[in-house]
Amino acid sequence: MGGFRKTFGRIDDAIARAEDLFIIVAHGGVAGLVILAVVLRYVFNDPLTWGEELIVGLFTWMVFVGAAAAVRSQMHIRIDVMGPVFRNPKMNWLNTMTLVIGIVIIVTMVWACYEQVLQELVVESPMLGVSKAWFAAAMPAGMVLMLIHVLRAWMDQGAAPVFRGETEVLVAEEGGVR
Repeated sequence: MGGFRKTFGRIDDAIARAEDLFIIVAHGGVAGLVILAVVLRYVFNDPLTWGEELIVGLFTWMVFVGAAAAVRSQMHIRIDVMGPVFRNPKMNWLNTMTLVIGIVIIVTMVWACYEQVLQELVVESPMLGVSKAWFAAAMPAGMVLMLIHVLRAWMDQGAAPVFRGETEVLVAEEGGVR
């Protein structure tokens, strides 16, 4: 199991580097296209007709890849008031149950998003002339990346740290705060 965990960790690290690079490049592409579109429209009075579709497509990919990166970095929204409950050793079963439910939801979303991509295969974007499935594919791709990161965190740290995050929640204890 240790060899599999190491290999899976290396794969997840490579995916993380690719995610970060993609987000940087896509963000730069969106910013550049927006600037180009504004200059062409208002300075040269010649709008970039296909730019909006590409910007929306890149932004869609950024959102879903970014959501996976947020899971990897444990930066998603969490309810801090539940921190003390999840840290209680008697409640470890709740951590595991929450993690399993989260995995089931992600897998269900991958399936539903895949179905959406199949429906979009026959729809062509008006300006770019490509299948809208390329844009819709961001959803299942992001969910699969999310699943990989959650599974890696579970293998490395157990169920509790996946949802607890690195930051400590202020807990009042015997008149003090730790």
